[in-house]
Amino acid sequence: MKWNKISLVIFGFIALSFAAQAQPLLWPIAGKTAGEDIISQPQNYIGEELNYSDLFIGAEPGSIVLCPADGIITSVGASYLRDLSYILGTGENEKMNLKEIVLAARQEDGLPYTGSISLRMADGNKIHIQGFISDRYYHTGQKLPKGDTLGIVDYSYKAFKDPSLKVDISDRDNKVCDPMTPFGLRTTFIEPEAISRENPLPTEKILEDLTVLEEAFCELYPSLEDRMGELAFRAYMDSIKATVNEPMDVPKDFRLMLMSILHQVPDSHVGLYPDPIQNPTREYWSPGEFLMFCDDTVRVLFTVPQYKQYEGKVVKSINGIPAADYARQAYKLLNMYDDGVQSTPEEESFLLGRFGIMMHPNADKDSFHNLELEDGSMVHIPFLEHPRFQATDTYRRMVRWHNLNRMADDNDVFHTRMLNDSTAYLGIKTFEMLAGQVEQVRAFLDTIQAPNLIVDVRNNSGGHNEVLMSLLSCFATIPMDRQKGGYGRVNKRGQFASLAHSLNYRADVDIFPEYEPGENGFYIRDTLETCSVVMPDPQVHYDGKVYVLTNGSSFSAATVFPAVLVRNRRGVSIGRETGTGYHYMTAYKFADLQLPNSLQTIRIPLVQLVFDTTICERLPEGRGLLPDYPLPLTYLEAVCGADGNTDVMLEYALSLISEGKYLSDEDPFADIDKSRPESRWVSAIPIVAAALILLVLLATLFLRKSR
Repeated sequence: MKWNKISLVIFGFIALSFAAQAQPLLWPIAGKTAGEDIISQPQNYIGEELNYSDLFIGAEPGSIVLCPADGIITSVGASYLRDLSYILGTGENEKMNLKEIVLAARQEDGLPYTGSISLRMADGNKIHIQGFISDRYYHTGQKLPKGDTLGIVDYSYKAFKDPSLKVDISDRDNKVCDPMTPFGLRTTFIEPEAISRENPLPTEKILEDLTVLEEAFCELYPSLEDRMGELAFRAYMDSIKATVNEPMDVPKDFRLMLMSILHQVPDSHVGLYPDPIQNPTREYWSPGEFLMFCDDTVRVLFTVPQYKQYEGKVVKSINGIPAADYARQAYKLLNMYDDGVQSTPEEESFLLGRFGIMMHPNADKDSFHNLELEDGSMVHIPFLEHPRFQATDTYRRMVRWHNLNRMADDNDVFHTRMLNDSTAYLGIKTFEMLAGQVEQVRAFLDTIQAPNLIVDVRNNSGGHNEVLMSLLSCFATIPMDRQKGGYGRVNKRGQFASLAHSLNYRADVDIFPEYEPGENGFYIRDTLETCSVVMPDPQVHYDGKVYVLTNGSSFSAATVFPAVLVRNRRGVSIGRETGTGYHYMTAYKFADLQLPNSLQTIRIPLVQLVFDTTICERLPEGRGLLPDYPLPLTYLEAVCGADGNTDVMLEYALSLISEGKYLSDEDPFADIDKSRPESRWVSAIPIVAAALILLVLLATLFLRKSR
């Protein structure tokens, strides 16, 4: 089956224009009013991507998609959005309806294509709709009336696991336009030409931005007292402001200052977004060598060609600074991990070269590194403008290590295979999965006959709670309860003055009306996010031994997943401490705070989600989930073994399995749980529900065995 494939690249910083519609467009989801269920709009971030010009609209499964205006079809077919600036598409085929075209594209490329259509409206502008399926036959030149049924909502983008629609508008010259005003909505769309700032930024504007950030953290961030306390944070901000005595370069100096501030409140869900104003002609200078820090030793990982003979050498000092002290400077640039976690800064600072530019924001052509090597010899290596390193074997190994659990295809989110007759493997890159992908994982779990399963959540940034709970239920032999005094807490219900600078929330709205007042904030219990009682799945069940691989980049849901298994003695963790704290995380809802002068955007989580208040030797306060079987980071692991092709942690897990190592003989939580039995169930309802589910599960297992 053939069709013409088209690759469309949409550049965010192209010239834009705006053309308003004479009449408001019809909202494309039947039964919904304009503006309802918007999940992303212009100037919102989707992950690390800034959404410049698109509307993403959520919808219930099976929702009908309507034609927003009278128009003529200019293109129709299957499309797949790889990221917000790149879309793959297929042309129309009059012998196939849209659903057949989409299914054929999915089968041939293995990508989650969806239906898309573009219409030229009466004013000459075009509206583009992506994320629906239809049994209709469409063709270019076909006229469609306003309100006509286009199809059923599907999935628009990999970042959204639930059904959604993508809508954007362009003018006669294919320049993107405001997608909100034509629907009668207050717009957040900004033309890139209008995005500008002074640079260097004057001192008074720097101080204004720092004050906005300070007030936002104190008002919005519910974990500030647990991190350092408001008084200490304000004192620190005063000390930072006292150093501002001249204009600052925003992309270099001011962003470095922001990273240092965020380091004071390390949180795996707090982040600094990329600079929205990119200057392709800006000069950046970084060392001509790439250093690594491991086993308290700094080595030359790789270099530009003329210094290749020094690769692998141990470094004693850099510009007279003891090498280990120099390496630890990178710590102040780290913030995407929870306070108290030790593995994340260790792993991140290992690839020291990744901080080469950030550690030297004012470097120029006269900058250099004088390296004192282990044998006492000195090497003078100048800085280079955007150095291009050759991909040496050692470099390839390092990239492979730092991207463990990254699938062969960037679009894959999981990987399954049999390691041997007794051990299966499930690698999960993210818990942001589409429903079909979740079912594929569950189907794999349902068919495993091996007595051992290794689940790999290294370098997994987390994802959706519903996906997490669905997969955990496949391992539950009895209800698994991690909620030991769990709750959600926010500072206020709403009316946050700081949200005047937010890209995604209004300052005059109550975001948390259902939260009840309590000591030091407002609380909620028994929600999907805070109530983590996992019931056994009556349809899919794996009852073998479970070994979970974790490291300092196992965040959010990738921390909760092994935590639930470990806390309920249903599995063991192997490797290193998770990057998100065990007892609580600050997440769920986030404010994207844009500083008014520098235009830097900081993600601030709004809800403190407490799961377990148990403090014991196995679960020390302030730490991530510690492994049952720790494997300290070593140079050999980082270079993928002596042969450059060995997953050292995976091999360690296999050795534990071969030795019969699994759960400890004594339950480390037994005495604590006995002292508060009332926390096991909050009412009789879960007991009844659990009993019913167990009966169904036993019946299902009995029927399977009888076949």
